[in-house]
Amino acid sequence: MDMNRSYEEQLTEFLKTHPYKDVIVNGANYHYLLCGNGDTTLIFLVGGMGLSFLYMPYITSLESEYRILTFDYPYEYDDNQGLVNSISNLLKHLNITKGILVGSSYGGYVAQMFARKYPELTDGLCLFSTASLSEKTVTELREKYQKKAPILLWILRNVPYSWLKPVMVRSCMRLAKNVTPEEYAYIKNLFRFIYRDYTRKLDLHITNLLIDLMNQTPCTSEDFNYLKGRVLLILPKNDESFTPEMQKDLINMMSDSVIVEGVDSGHISTLIEVDRYVEEIRRFSERLDNIEL
Repeated sequence: MDMNRSYEEQLTEFLKTHPYKDVIVNGANYHYLLCGNGDTTLIFLVGGMGLSFLYMPYITSLESEYRILTFDYPYEYDDNQGLVNSISNLLKHLNITKGILVGSSYGGYVAQMFARKYPELTDGLCLFSTASLSEKTVTELREKYQKKAPILLWILRNVPYSWLKPVMVRSCMRLAKNVTPEEYAYIKNLFRFIYRDYTRKLDLHITNLLIDLMNQTPCTSEDFNYLKGRVLLILPKNDESFTPEMQKDLINMMSDSVIVEGVDSGHISTLIEVDRYVEEIRRFSERLDNIEL
């Protein structure tokens, strides 16, 4: 993470050499980036912001060693099973036979749903700042959001969106923990840039996908037995989005997972401690090379 330049400047430079492409796959419009070199493919699944360019620093750090795919979730699907099925179609369209799924926050949920349904396409999981989709979690989501969801959607559809953006920036900043003043300023600039052009349409799309999580069939540890030893978990301390109990639930779900400790900058640590995450992904991938499926 280069904090000497604004995120907007870095992204503008990045997109000059990493142009996104657009493709329609079985009726779904994908805005995607496929780049890099290597025998292993990393598939980066975006979190609740819904913006795949946020993986920019990971791509620039890893593309010399890995083939990398990332994409925005297509608007055609507001349900998670439809989204997961569509992602499998995208991989087949791009001739990607198998990959390591990298998912942060909501992207971690997508990774689990995909890995459960498409083991033949899944070589491993890197799950960051997320929780399991266990029966306990799904039940808690229902209890917490079943009544609130209609109110939240009404607000997103009817309140002037310009009023909501400053609230969202402040909400995001509360997720940053134990950061330096320099890091705080950089992240604040990042979120202001994001929400400058963020749209109501995108917000509603991602919110509907998040709400739909409470409708999912819970995962079990048996769903991931085939990935024994092939899961990397980085679950930060001070994560306001996922409690220690939820994190423990994910650890119990994933047999013999590689667990990285010592990350304490909260839920958005993936934006702050990029170098640490990149090194752990690299080390994990090298470890998988020595494990037989």
